[in-house]
Amino acid sequence: MKHNFIIFLILLLTAPACSGAAVLDSRLVTIVPAAAVVKSVSGIKNNSVIDPQNGFHSGLEAVFDIKTNGDDSAYDFVLSSAIETSHGVKNGYFLKDGKLYLMLSNKDRLPLSSAVFDIVSGSPENNPNIIAYPVVNLSGGEFKIQNYNGELCCRIFSGGQQEMTVAQYIGSTPLTRTYSIEQDSAGMYEAVLTLNIYRKP
Repeated sequence: MKHNFIIFLILLLTAPACSGAAVLDSRLVTIVPAAAVVKSVSGIKNNSVIDPQNGFHSGLEAVFDIKTNGDDSAYDFVLSSAIETSHGVKNGYFLKDGKLYLMLSNKDRLPLSSAVFDIVSGSPENNPNIIAYPVVNLSGGEFKIQNYNGELCCRIFSGGQQEMTVAQYIGSTPLTRTYSIEQDSAGMYEAVLTLNIYRKP
């Protein structure tokens, strides 16, 4: 029995020590950041000439290509507008009778902010150097006109798409009493449309 115990002890001492071996994990991690690319589409009608007799223009549109690595569950897609006034930048969108309109302001002779308030009031009378046109068509995803971060905008829902083209078309006939050959000075009238993509927390 003594010999068996010594052999067992020798086997135990010469066996490879595996139960107490050191273990080291090397974990490789990389992160794919939220990615969104927006670019404007070339060849669109983003400029026009206004007929001085009646304020009609030959058509305006803003078109954006969007590519993301997420959809509505990851991002908020928001189309906003801005015009310049002598009192700073104002929202170019407004609603009248449930219809969306876009104001364009004179870049050469900036309008007063009171002209913006006059148009937004719903009964425009005195709004020199701002002209309002209806937004006649929105395409590419589902659009909802709503407030986002306190500003009226067009919210776009991708319907699960990660790649889409978004377009907004502006009607050629000005809103009544927002164009006047006597009040609206010659010059470049402009609104800036911006497609914002906000990453959800």
